[in-house]
Amino acid sequence: MKKTILSIFVVGLAMASCKKDRTCTCSTTEVSSTTNGVTTPVSTDKQTSVQKITKVSKKGAACNSGEQTTTNSYTSGGTTYTTVDVTKMDCTLD
Repeated sequence: MKKTILSIFVVGLAMASCKKDRTCTCSTTEVSSTTNGVTTPVSTDKQTSVQKITKVSKKGAACNSGEQTTTNSYTSGGTTYTTVDVTKMDCTLD
């Protein structure tokens, strides 16, 4: 009986310690920008964002790195312009 209670206590303690407050920090950099196939200069500045996530396990925290491609089109003076921007995000979970 004592072993069962001790086992339940240890498992409960382990589960409680897995869930804690975490911080997701992401650095965002513009990789490329093109308008109608012509490359335009991009800023080399990095933008940093911080998101606090409360009471979550490391596995359950959504803190993902990757690339995002955004396409926008507009018409001016009868000409349609299409801009494609690629942004890279590097994220870490603390």
